[in-house]
Amino acid sequence: MCVECVDDVEQMACFGKGNAWMEERFRMFVLIVWVLLCSMIFAKVYQVYSVDDIEKAIATDILNYEQATVLRAKGINNASMLKVIGTIIESLPEKLFIERWEAKSLEQEGTVETTITYIYTETVAQRKVVDEFISKNLPVIVGNAKSDLEKVFAINEWIKAYITYDESYSHKSVYETLKDRTGVCQGYALLFYKLAKGAGLSVYLVSGQAKPAEASADKLQPHAWNIVKVEDSWYYIDTTWNDSTGTNAYFLFGKNQARYSHYPTTKVPAAVSTKSYAEKLYEEIVAGNSRSLNLFNSLYGNLIEKYDDFVIYLTNVLKNRNSKPEVKFVSSASFVTRYLSRAMQEAMFKLNLTSVSYDYSHLYLFTFEGKDFFIWTLSFSRK
Repeated sequence: MCVECVDDVEQMACFGKGNAWMEERFRMFVLIVWVLLCSMIFAKVYQVYSVDDIEKAIATDILNYEQATVLRAKGINNASMLKVIGTIIESLPEKLFIERWEAKSLEQEGTVETTITYIYTETVAQRKVVDEFISKNLPVIVGNAKSDLEKVFAINEWIKAYITYDESYSHKSVYETLKDRTGVCQGYALLFYKLAKGAGLSVYLVSGQAKPAEASADKLQPHAWNIVKVEDSWYYIDTTWNDSTGTNAYFLFGKNQARYSHYPTTKVPAAVSTKSYAEKLYEEIVAGNSRSLNLFNSLYGNLIEKYDDFVIYLTNVLKNRNSKPEVKFVSSASFVTRYLSRAMQEAMFKLNLTSVSYDYSHLYLFTFEGKDFFIWTLSFSRK
């Protein structure tokens, strides 16, 4: 192809991109004008007197999928009103429902009227599909779960089994996540929110930045997760990381654990527990509550703190290592560091095994009386 033709093609491509951008801007302009006209006739107008009033109005309308929020205020100018609105929307967890937004403000005789228009991540038809899916499948997902804890656990386990992480970073809505059974953290968080709401749980969205607990601050990435209420306390839950790690290290965790990994930038609408649910269960176990031990084991993995128990556990693991090449348990770092190699040797001796190749990894769970507890993943290599 001649140089002139190449230039012509590049110019046409650029022209096409420019046209697409102009068409998108024009469609948004038409939508805004249409909404502004409709708002003058049909839309509910919120008379607002404080930042809290503005925030409540915007959050309510987003959760109700309203196309616009109309605010009327006195004692403020256009520029200040638009700045306040921008700050509020950026601080709202509910912003995960919207793809983009735009605000226009008019000032007349000391009154400022502002119309905020929203484009959502899902169409009306897509939301209907999601609602129908949840209505049909939620009874199966939660099964016989009766308590809030049982419901949260059932939803967490279903998401881990049903959804995979979207490496293309394109599936953000609940509809896309369910349709292709893959999603980014936003899709996971919104899906958990919808399912938890459907199950009658008290739940919120939260977004901010996150990193693995052992990683440095420069590894922080944008992230979304949830807050859910269980047994009169609020906890964080991160189904994205529970799925990607194959553990429940981020199942009902509190601020003690979150300070190493999860940093909200949106408003946290509930007082999240300082201690994780795992930490609270462990305190009950130390006090002699056997029921709490059984529950801990089912939620997080077998708790191992005695050498003899460790040997028995590893002996059973080695018997089944071909069918279960990876197992998980919970213990303190000091215990595993001290006893893993010795206990493995004793278990091998009991089974008359001469050589076993294994590796392990761990995820932070909680700290109790100066000891750090982790979920350990023990992996075996087949020869």
